[in-house]
Amino acid sequence: MNSGTNSGADSAADSSDGDYRVYNNFYGPQYHGRAHFGIATAAERPGRARATGLLDADEIDALLRSYIRPDCFDEAAHELSRTGIVVLTGPQGTGKRSGAVALLRETVGPSADYVVLSPDIGLDQLAERTFDAGVGYVVLDRTGTAGAADTAGTTADDAGPSSDFDWRRVRDQLRRHRAHLVITTVHGVAGRSPKAVRHLPWRPPLLDKVVRARLVQARIPRETVDRAVAGIPPRCPLAVVADAAQRIAAGADPDQAWKEHSGSAPQAVQEWFGAEEERSLREIAEVTTLAFAPGIGRRAFESLQDLLERLLGPVYFTPEAAAAAGTGAGTRAAADGASAPDATGQTAAPDGQDPQQRRRARPVDRRRSLSRNALITTEMQIYGATTREVMVFADAELRRWVLQALWRDHPTEYWDAVRHWLDALVDADPDPALQLSIASGLTLLGHIAFDEVVQSYLDPWARGESGETGQTLAVYVLWYMCLEETQAAAALTLARTWAQSTHPTLRGTALLAFSGQLGVTFPTDAVKWLWAVLRTSALEKQQEREHGLRAWAQLFLTLVDCQEDAGIVLDALAHRIRKEQRTRSAAYSATGLLVLETTLWIFTATERLSGRPAVARYVTDRPEEADVVAELWAAILCYRPLRRNALSALLVTVRGLHAVTSDPTAAAARLGHALAAALPQVEHPLLTSELGRLADSRPTRAPGPDCVATLLGALNRVKDTHPR
Repeated sequence: MNSGTNSGADSAADSSDGDYRVYNNFYGPQYHGRAHFGIATAAERPGRARATGLLDADEIDALLRSYIRPDCFDEAAHELSRTGIVVLTGPQGTGKRSGAVALLRETVGPSADYVVLSPDIGLDQLAERTFDAGVGYVVLDRTGTAGAADTAGTTADDAGPSSDFDWRRVRDQLRRHRAHLVITTVHGVAGRSPKAVRHLPWRPPLLDKVVRARLVQARIPRETVDRAVAGIPPRCPLAVVADAAQRIAAGADPDQAWKEHSGSAPQAVQEWFGAEEERSLREIAEVTTLAFAPGIGRRAFESLQDLLERLLGPVYFTPEAAAAAGTGAGTRAAADGASAPDATGQTAAPDGQDPQQRRRARPVDRRRSLSRNALITTEMQIYGATTREVMVFADAELRRWVLQALWRDHPTEYWDAVRHWLDALVDADPDPALQLSIASGLTLLGHIAFDEVVQSYLDPWARGESGETGQTLAVYVLWYMCLEETQAAAALTLARTWAQSTHPTLRGTALLAFSGQLGVTFPTDAVKWLWAVLRTSALEKQQEREHGLRAWAQLFLTLVDCQEDAGIVLDALAHRIRKEQRTRSAAYSATGLLVLETTLWIFTATERLSGRPAVARYVTDRPEEADVVAELWAAILCYRPLRRNALSALLVTVRGLHAVTSDPTAAAARLGHALAAALPQVEHPLLTSELGRLADSRPTRAPGPDCVATLLGALNRVKDTHPR
């Protein structure tokens, strides 16, 4: 595991203890089946990682290119135009996302701004929000309020006598500001539908029209278009149809495109599980092990499978099954080398042999059994200059279908055994690759059994019941969920409930989650809940306070690494400092001091691999943000207890400009001018003197111009322009 941040703050120098001391980050993308996790380059990312904020023209064009209106479109557009708000309900895969944007374009026009709000936003927050006139807003896959949701998936603000009143407040607020809002959700309204805001069931357009529109626009020959339309699989989700049509438009053969999307994976899994002869314990253990641990070597795979078989034994060999085995019903199990366990859980050996003697006489031949399993194969993977053989599914798509079949066909006792098995793996502190495999498997299982994943794994692990490794795995699952449009909102809601908990370890896990991929996907929510946890932790133990400070620094570093807008973090701190400076009479309040300390942690955060200050790269990548950076630096420089560390961080940052830009002199001058404007006049000579002495006491051999002298020169030039 890699720590995501280093901090030069004295208060953090020895913060290495605690249940959640390591903040994990992945340098380079990770691929596990269909899942992709990690910090990818701009060229590797298929689109923006952020799920909220302003939609740019390219995103809108991608959503609405060749858009086909469903039958319900006109009714929704009329309601949105009339009242300023409409709610689209329906299952995933019905085109609600593109439909919401199309409705806004129809209502507010193509030249307006479209802003995506957090799916976790509540009706009270919407009713109190200041909307911009003429702007279209959308909430995708809304989960509800910041309060807890009930087990049926509906939220507190969707039901009850106050529901219509709350919706009316939202509608009136939108009218007052002349804005428009479209909300999408998979949940219908519990009880009576509110009268103030229409909740319309959303239906997808006819699939053949979607395919024809996309292919005709791409000028595909009519014969190919007809073949593509004729090959649409039954009950195919709209997203799959759109993706296949895009591939066909790019030149793929229609038959091959539909085969890859609908494919043979579901049929292969159905035939394997539905075979006339019931699958043995060993075969079930094989596919279960591979579902949660693909891509590992044979030896490691067989060890995991052996442990799982021993846990599954009581499930498959009940007293009734053991009796039947004596009459021939257990022939298949015996053929695979597996026998029913006795009352102590040990497998009974035939012919009166001791189980250990029987095991020595006839070793279990798992490799032969694996070679007969049609769902499993091996492949050679290249690792640097070497290759190794790993276990994989014959088709990458088989993994999710196997999990679906296992969930559908196997009892609670089976899943209890799987839970004990995964807990044992977590307790053994598996390597990072296996941790990612387990996390991606649980993410896929969450598509069909989300409650099972949360209740059996994520909540217990997040509470620390399996130590730091369990917390890390719970966070990985949430991060994987963020990569799926259909699960990102659920990940946000779950992390928010942890952040609101009174359990310190749950709050610590929430810090981990929000400081990584979840914070990249929902940065505004991450800032909100990281601050809430930090304020709570600051009143309790110092160790928890440091975890919260480190999480802020890690979020900033992650956003900078991902080339996302890390300014969200700095803007939030600058807003609180301005508020503090307007209201305080003399000394900073406890909240103000916490903001200053958080700022210092962010400015001392360095990248693990390069050691470069993250803020150095930020000010060079976004030169227009130099004023905000300088404003924050001025605040911590003027607070004397933090001044020494602030000066040290400033020196490291200015000297680090060489490594992040081809023109470090211009960047240093820009930061110097911004500091001169942000600092009180009386601070200018003090900063020049102290930073100059600090630079002299820490000589550097870095080539190139002296950026410290450039910064101080810019500061002094501004000073000389002021009348004395």
